[in-house]
Parts: sequence; C-alpha cells; structure tokens
Amino acid sequence: MGYKGFLLDLDNTLYEYLPSHTKALDTMIDVCYKKCDASIEEIKKAYTIARHRVHIELQETAASHNRLLYIQKMLEILKVNPLKYSFELYNAYWDTFLNEIKPFDGVSEFLKKNKGKICIISDLTAHIQYRKIKKLKLEDYINYIVTSEEAGREKPHPYPFMMAMQKLGLKPHDVCMIGDSFKKDIIGASNLGIRSYWINHEQKVTPFDKNLVTNIKFFNEILKYI
Repeated sequence: MGYKGFLLDLDNTLYEYLPSHTKALDTMIDVCYKKCDASIEEIKKAYTIARHRVHIELQETAASHNRLLYIQKMLEILKVNPLKYSFELYNAYWDTFLNEIKPFDGVSEFLKKNKGKICIISDLTAHIQYRKIKKLKLEDYINYIVTSEEAGREKPHPYPFMMAMQKLGLKPHDVCMIGDSFKKDIIGASNLGIRSYWINHEQKVTPFDKNLVTNIKFFNEILKYI
C-alpha cells in the first residue's frame, strides 16, 4: 500500500528486547552483588519490589520506565546508600544492553526503502531511546521521534500518535503504525483510524478489526505489504 509515512515502535519491534534485557539485568545484579552486602536472591527480590513501586507511583509516565529509579529504590530497600552505586549499576545495565541489541531481519531494507518518512513512537525516556537509535544506526533513515516523555502521555493515548503525525505533516489515512504491543501500538492506532501492522511474535489470539490491522509474526513480513 502507498503510505506517505510510518509510525514505528522501537523496543521489541526493531530488535528482540528480552535477550538483551536478561543479560543486562544479570550483569547489573552481579555488579551489585560485588559492591553490596547482599545475596543474589536478596538483590533480585529488592529489584522486583522497587520496579513494582516505581510503576505504581509513576504509572502512565515516562519516568515509570527509568532504570535509575528502579536501582535507587532497590538500594534503598537493601539499606545501601544509593548515591554511591546507583549510577554505576545503571550504566552496567545499559552498557550491556546496548552491546547486545541487533536489528531484526528486514529492518535495514525497510528503513532504506522508506528513508525520511518514519517517526518512532516510544513510551520510554528520550535519553536511552536516543542511545538505542545510535547503536542500531537508525539516525540516517529516521528523522523524527516522539517519546512519552515528550508527549506527556503513554500509548495508547492519542497524544503520541497525533504528535508523530504532526511532525510528519500527515493525516491518519496517510500513515500506518508498526508495533509489537497490541494494547499500546495497535489499539492506540486503531482508535485514531490508523491502519497498523501487529508484529505478533507469539501469535497471540486477540480479536481485531481486519480492515485496520494486519497480523504478522516477523518484521520482515512487512516487506510483502509495503
């Protein structure tokens, strides 16, 4: 189909999130274990509690995804001065994460074909998303980004989608959304009448409007449609 522009999710859409996250989290926990007087089990439990608290206290905000806040609260739970180690642990996580990420098959071809017509829409904070974009070498093909930090709302709220279309100078019928989260990417786009391509990695069974949504499993399948 002849779209004039593309709204593109980043995490788990352009690369596989879980392996990078798992290795990064293990690295951060290992560094914490070497620095702090706590067992691996205690650190893991404290991190889980801290992450949950941040999500509750800052829900629906970009700050709810900030690993530095998770780590700060984790160290507070462990009775360790967070000002001594938080930033070091934060960097251990993200340095490992970024070293691991690799784009899915088809991403490079898609970007080259649609250079300059793409806006990334992401719920995370701008700083770390810029680092991912740099690592994945996306900046030569993508001119625009909207984060929930900038929009003030998270997907599926219409603000991020509307802001992305405004940056592209396009209307809902001119663009499509590509993303892996049905709740955030697909519903958010559908609510505005935007066609979308759901990268349904696990082939989850969810009712959807086939006039607006195309269900695919792998990113490179998009090349058959666009």
